[in-house]
Amino acid sequence: MGILYQQNYRVPFYESDTFKQMKISSLLAVALQISGEQSEALGRSDVWVAENYNNFWAVIEYELNIQRLPRFDEAIIIETEAISYNKFFCYRNFWFKNQEGKTLVKITSTWVLMNRENRKIERVADEIVAPYESEKISKIIRPHKFKKAASFEEAEAVVYPVRFSDLDMNGHVNNAKYYDWASDMVDFDFRKTHQPKQIFIKYNHEILYGTDIHAQMEFESNVSHHNLNDDSAQIEISWEKVSENQQ
Repeated sequence: MGILYQQNYRVPFYESDTFKQMKISSLLAVALQISGEQSEALGRSDVWVAENYNNFWAVIEYELNIQRLPRFDEAIIIETEAISYNKFFCYRNFWFKNQEGKTLVKITSTWVLMNRENRKIERVADEIVAPYESEKISKIIRPHKFKKAASFEEAEAVVYPVRFSDLDMNGHVNNAKYYDWASDMVDFDFRKTHQPKQIFIKYNHEILYGTDIHAQMEFESNVSHHNLNDDSAQIEISWEKVSENQQ
């Protein structure tokens, strides 16, 4: 297990949705920010990785398990830990907790190092991850299985342009944006009475500026399946009906 990093946080207005809950995309963005703060504190900032190895970190998969979403103006505790790594993949967990220490949201994530020039995955050098004190393992954690693009042939597509404001420091679309594109397809009335319980997200191919996003969705019971640009990104959301006192 690795070094645990903790930060206090208060949910601001601009990260809250119309139901006064923290947006999923904001959860992902804040998680990235917290992991970056730990990396800088350990002497392994994004700048250090770029200057010493010409690499950058990229998340390729998320799993979110949600008890409830943090609420507007709620004081929460965010913890993160780089759990383990192997030759090509690094595994990091995040916990969003209330002031009593109860976990509201747990995020597990898979990361890779990519070359800044050719955008290919690089081997994980021990020197890069040593300060995190995470365990070196040989096995690869099996990824979640998603519906493939062929399953969406009959589904209509919503087209979103990739805007300059969607890009991050590495020149590709910020990974929190993909969830917004997918979930915006879900009916508003459904969103009023349901909230995500479990979310899987996988990024297979970079989507760059100048590209249109073709987002498709299919519902099976209370699970929405989303495919962006022929498997470039795959998202699965399990929804649960909320009680009246939660609305």
